[in-house]
Amino acid sequence: MADWIRALKNNLLGTSLQTKLLLAVLPLAIIPLAVLGTFSYHKSAQVVQQQVCQTILESLSQVNYSLDYFVKDIEQLTMYIYSSRDIQDVLSKPADRPLAEKHRDKQRVGEVLESFLGFKNWDISMYLLGENGDRYFTGDLLPGAYDDYNASWGLFRKMRLAGGNVVWDTHYSMKKTDDFGIVLSSGRLLKRIDTNAPLGYLVVDMMENALADKYKKAHLQPGGQMLLLDRNGYIISSTPSKHKVGTKLEEPFVDRVLAGGKGFFEQAGEGAPPVMVVYDTSEVTGFKLVNVLPVAALTRESSSIRNLTLLIIAVGAAVSCVLAYLLSVNITHPLRKLKSLMRTVETGNLDVAFPTKYKDEVGQLGRSFNAMVQRIKQLIDEVYKKQLMLQEAEIRAIQAQFNPHFLYNALDSINWMARIHKLDHISRTVVSLGELLRFSIRKGQALIPVREDMQQIRNFLTIQQMRYGDKLEVHIELDDEVERLYTLKLMLQPIVENAITHGLEMKRGPGRLWITGKVQGERVCFEVRDDGVGIPQEKLERITSGQFVSVDERKTGIGLENVKKRLQLYFGDRYVLTLVSQPQQGTTTTIEIPIIRTPGEDTHV
Repeated sequence: MADWIRALKNNLLGTSLQTKLLLAVLPLAIIPLAVLGTFSYHKSAQVVQQQVCQTILESLSQVNYSLDYFVKDIEQLTMYIYSSRDIQDVLSKPADRPLAEKHRDKQRVGEVLESFLGFKNWDISMYLLGENGDRYFTGDLLPGAYDDYNASWGLFRKMRLAGGNVVWDTHYSMKKTDDFGIVLSSGRLLKRIDTNAPLGYLVVDMMENALADKYKKAHLQPGGQMLLLDRNGYIISSTPSKHKVGTKLEEPFVDRVLAGGKGFFEQAGEGAPPVMVVYDTSEVTGFKLVNVLPVAALTRESSSIRNLTLLIIAVGAAVSCVLAYLLSVNITHPLRKLKSLMRTVETGNLDVAFPTKYKDEVGQLGRSFNAMVQRIKQLIDEVYKKQLMLQEAEIRAIQAQFNPHFLYNALDSINWMARIHKLDHISRTVVSLGELLRFSIRKGQALIPVREDMQQIRNFLTIQQMRYGDKLEVHIELDDEVERLYTLKLMLQPIVENAITHGLEMKRGPGRLWITGKVQGERVCFEVRDDGVGIPQEKLERITSGQFVSVDERKTGIGLENVKKRLQLYFGDRYVLTLVSQPQQGTTTTIEIPIIRTPGEDTHV
């Protein structure tokens, strides 16, 4: 993410001034319009949404009141039947009475039931299930579950535990594909009024369409869905879609609806458009009446505000583009002329001049440009050529510090003498020193592979370890990628020598030296660290300020100075050389240079 932002920033800063002016002016005009329009649209949509939901909630409350009234009517009906003298007499008779008497009792009970239903337009069925085996009902047939009922299961268990009070239960016996049958039942245990002995059960079944008729008048938006839930979240009735009737509602909002009393809230769907959920709870039954409708249907009325806002933004953007273009062209025209002259100068043609007409900042810049061109004409030959000659002379002087042909030949003779006398340690030391000398006198490019340079450092360390023995412990860690890159010849050797001579030699006991190399982004980082005596603070400040001359006459003090000069000559300001030290704790020298993958990558400045 940070790289993407950095790249975008670089691209924007790298565009022309005219483009920058356009990008600066246009947002100042468009953003306020867009923010104001967006705020107005969302505010109006929110107000409309709140008002519609409040209206729907009031409508649900009215529907719940109607359902409560219906439920109370059913409870009152069951109470009338409970207290009916005819019902009490018939259910109190023995089961083995004559068939003729049973037939008369059936007609008698049927008249009672029909009388209760005669003045109500209800789609319900009533069942009288006597303990004496009598079965009376208002429908076309008696369900098998009621004919041979289990008093310890379902609705009958609830009626028995209620002891004569009315109970409610939901069940879903589907009779046909398009008929959702009985969805709600009310029951009451019937007892003799005088002895309180059980007589049987009264069951009132209500059909799904009877409940759906109660909330057809509710405020249902297009695309909305009305649900009637029981206390456990099962769907008792629904409209217009009824394919989930009899199942448990599996929606993200069901827990919030079951936990609350009434209200509305927005629910964001997973991969589906957001919906508004409006719900109300019956104080009588505890059933939930839920209206689920798409948010888009509620905000449709605010689309005119959105369209007007978009039109204003479009017109404002068009006018702003025209004004910004005219302004940017007039401001940047003289700058483009100056840019063209600078490109001409870059090609080497200094016979140019900027025509200054005004005394503004651009005119002052043009006059300064003219003066600069004239000054360059005067100084380019003597300064530029002299500087190049000076840099080349310094490079050759530094590289010429090692020219010991005669020493290499002498060491080769010593090596053979040591081998003849089987003095292997002397032979290894002489070979390492010979390799160092041969490396120093080898002609060629100043840039060599890191692998070769590190081999010469290992030769140098071999000689030092022969001198110091167990007092010197060396650790070299280089990434494989670093060894394939190129570096300045003998860049690290003076640093390593300083670490041993000034840091570890004067330390009591053994000392350790770490040499590491790794790639960090587009740079290579080399670190030479020791746990020697460190550098006093005063001396460290003198070195970091550029005073490399040693106070000890026996030491030249040019190692670190030469390294810094060579880095400056080859890399300019694209290198980093840091020196960190703590007395009696050690010194860390860090060098960072650009990545050089081939010797042909000329980084010489």
